[in-house]
Amino acid sequence: MAALTDEQKAKKVTHFRRIIKYRSWFGWIFAIVGAVLFGVGVKENQNPMVMLNGFLFFGYGCFMVWQAKRARQKLDANSL
Repeated sequence: MAALTDEQKAKKVTHFRRIIKYRSWFGWIFAIVGAVLFGVGVKENQNPMVMLNGFLFFGYGCFMVWQAKRARQKLDANSL
């Protein structure tokens, strides 16, 4: 495989930063939707399936945000 030029590396880093940003946004959306679903499950006669789905959405959303934050920190540390 041929070595990448500095311009190609910069484009890849820029693209990766954009992916990280969107992953963080969607993580927050998933977490909010999960919390709302969990609340609806509790309110609607303790519906366990809706509560479980809400919990899983919330957990995955938090994981996405955590993962994006870690990736951004590593990228920033390497760019200095």
